Amino acid sequence: MGRKLYLMRHGETLFNSQGRVQGACDSPLTEDGKEQAMQAKAYFDTQSIQFDAVYSSTQERATDTAKLVSHQDHVVQLKGLKEMNFGSFEAQPEYLLPKFREGATSFEDLLIPYGGEDIRAVGGRVLATIQSVLERDHSESLLMVSHGAAMWGLCLTLEIVFPKGVGFSNCAICEFDVIDDSLSFNKLILPTKGNQEITI
Repeated sequence: MGRKLYLMRHGETLFNSQGRVQGACDSPLTEDGKEQAMQAKAYFDTQSIQFDAVYSSTQERATDTAKLVSHQDHVVQLKGLKEMNFGSFEAQPEYLLPKFREGATSFEDLLIPYGGEDIRAVGGRVLATIQSVLERDHSESLLMVSHGAAMWGLCLTLEIVFPKGVGFSNCAICEFDVIDDSLSFNKLILPTKGNQEITI
């Protein structure tokens, strides 16, 4: 089967349910978020996928999701998997965020004037963190739980282009083959949407 990395987004949080910006700040999983994590666990179980190592960002919502999905208490936390910092928009209503530039699929560098991060810098950070793990951890099957914008930034860095309208809903899973410590994208799995799979 070869080495696999499953990179997934956390379950729904309080701020998600309130439509608030949640990047560097944190809020707990909702009951729906916990149920989403269990749906992801059920997907992995039906595919007979077990994890040799489990990682998450240092943020509570990701770590708690990782524990629910993997049914393991020991989760290695990595700052490099943290969500993008949205600067002064943190914890504010999402409608206050700047609008994407015409033709863009992300905030690009629009948040920098407000103390936030450039999404491509975030993608580079996430990729460097993953590669560092892959170089020292040769497990056959790894789970990493991160965040929507962080994962999107990674995909931008890897030049993975999804069909228009596709995004990372809560507990969305990106499946990668690991080849010589590098990532090769396989598919996007959406457990909360009937295990819908998107390949490109």
